[in-house]
Amino acid sequence: MRLAREARGISLREISEQTRISMRYLEAIEASDFKRLPGGIFNRSFVKAYAKYIGYDEKEAVEAYARALREHGDMADEVSSTPHKPHVYTDGNSNRSPFVTLLLTILILTILSLGVYAALHWYQRRQQPAPPGNNVTTQAGAPPLNQSAQPATTNPAAASPSVSTQTPQTNNAATGFQIQIKAVGQQVWLRVYVDDDYRKNGFAGNLQPDETKEFTPEHSLRVQCAKDKPDALQITINGRQAKVPFNMKGSLAEMTVTREDYEQFLQ
Repeated sequence: MRLAREARGISLREISEQTRISMRYLEAIEASDFKRLPGGIFNRSFVKAYAKYIGYDEKEAVEAYARALREHGDMADEVSSTPHKPHVYTDGNSNRSPFVTLLLTILILTILSLGVYAALHWYQRRQQPAPPGNNVTTQAGAPPLNQSAQPATTNPAAASPSVSTQTPQTNNAATGFQIQIKAVGQQVWLRVYVDDDYRKNGFAGNLQPDETKEFTPEHSLRVQCAKDKPDALQITINGRQAKVPFNMKGSLAEMTVTREDYEQFLQ
C-alpha cells in the first residue's frame, strides 16, 4: 500500500487530513506495526479508508492486513493493545470558558433590561398631559386641547354633571378647606395642582359643561386653564362662592389659593 501511495504521488499528510486518521496510525499500517493501532474494528476501518483514498482495492487491503496478522502470530487484532482515545474534529473552538459565557449572558440581560426601562420611561412621558397652545382647535370657540389629555374625558364620572370625582379628606373637612371648581355652560381644559402635585390628588383634563370637581388640599391649590376660560369657571370655597383673580402666563391663565389667604376671595 505504501508503494501504491508513492506511485500515485500522495503524501501521508494528505491522507490524514482527508480521512481524519492520525499520521502515526497511517505509518503503523505501512510498517505492519499493528500494535500501535487502537485495535478492534478501528484497525480494519483505517485500512479500508487508507486503501480507498489511494485507489487501492479495499477488500484486497483488508485480506493483506489479516495475512500480516497471521504471519506475526497476532490474531487478537479485535482487542486494543493501548487505550483508544477518539479524536473529535470540529470547525470551531469548544474550549470557551464558562466565565466568559456567564459574562456574555449578564451583558445581554443588562442590555435587554435597559431597553425595557427606556421604553417604559418613554411611554410614561407620552401619557403626561400638556397645556394647550400649539395644537389645532377642533371646534369654533373651544380652546386647543392637548391630545394626551383626551382620555380624561372617558372617565365614567365625567358623564354625570355636578358630581365630584374626588373623595374629600375628613381632616381637611373638619378644618374647613374644601374647594369646588365647576365649568359653567362649556367645556374647560384644566390642570389642578393640589399642594403643588397634580398627579396624586390633582387633575389634568377636560371639565365637561356643568361638571364639578372637588379638592381638599392641605395647604394650597393652583389652577391652570386656557387664557380665555377663567370666566367659565365657578369656584366655591367651603360652600361659599369665591372670586379668585387669574394671572396670564403665556397661553395659560393661572390662579393660586392657600389656606392662609382664601378668606379674602370669598363673596
